[in-house]
Amino acid sequence: MFQNDLKAQVGLFSGAEIKVVLHATESEDKILRPINEVLSVPPDRFTIECFEGHWGNKLCLMTATLSSPEANTLAIKVVSLLTAIDISELANSFPKYMDEKGSLYIRLDKQRICRGKLSLSASDSIRIRFKPVRRYKPVDSIIQSYKRRLLSLKE
Repeated sequence: MFQNDLKAQVGLFSGAEIKVVLHATESEDKILRPINEVLSVPPDRFTIECFEGHWGNKLCLMTATLSSPEANTLAIKVVSLLTAIDISELANSFPKYMDEKGSLYIRLDKQRICRGKLSLSASDSIRIRFKPVRRYKPVDSIIQSYKRRLLSLKE
């Protein structure tokens, strides 16, 4: 699935989960193809669960689960493709992107990824949850580790 890149040995993450909500007006292929092209996550890695929304509209939740090496490679890819503005936002607001267990949540703009670009987004996004290798470290320690190791890859 992913190239065997030496940088993937960053070892920050034990795995990752990608979730995308597909609305009735969106095409599955038009979302999964760009995710594969930009993030190198093939469509066959996603499971799809469809349900009815509050207003009776069809919604589908697409989910992919990645192993530790895949998650680390994806993290490197995401950081390398984000703009300087997004990297700055991430670096200055790491706690905002984390939960109490040290999982890092990155939300990418779904429309921009369809145009081959990456940027952070709070709405209509592709949510990636990166799970930390060491869950029992203090969150402050995990934040510093993320900043030091992940953001240094952009330099």
